[in-house]
Amino acid sequence: MKRIIPQSLIPLIPVTLAAGVAGAAWAGTETTAEMTDAEEIQAVQASGMTLTQAVDAAQNETGGIAVSAGWEDNDQGSWGYEVEIADASSAMQTWFVDPSSGAVTKVTETHDDDDHEQGEDGEDND
Repeated sequence: MKRIIPQSLIPLIPVTLAAGVAGAAWAGTETTAEMTDAEEIQAVQASGMTLTQAVDAAQNETGGIAVSAGWEDNDQGSWGYEVEIADASSAMQTWFVDPSSGAVTKVTETHDDDDHEQGEDGEDND
């Protein structure tokens, strides 16, 4: 079966292709490179700290309860564990655990770091 493109859409094809190429080029300009799964596994194993140890360190430092954790960079070139903690007031806070020193520091998020979604009611759905 032949597909027929309506004449009215033909002028849009170059614009659509250009937008796709520009978007792909922009997406490749991130300042922090993501690790492949293999690189991440190797880095975690070499770090000398387990996920459990990082969660324990963050909970001990904050007195809260860990909700999620994972291997992340701290936007300053260091990789370690980022742990989301629910505190006594039920507020969520993010903490970075440096596996080389064991230091636990609060992550201050900027608008650029906000990657959470908003629901229909305008509330954050982290």
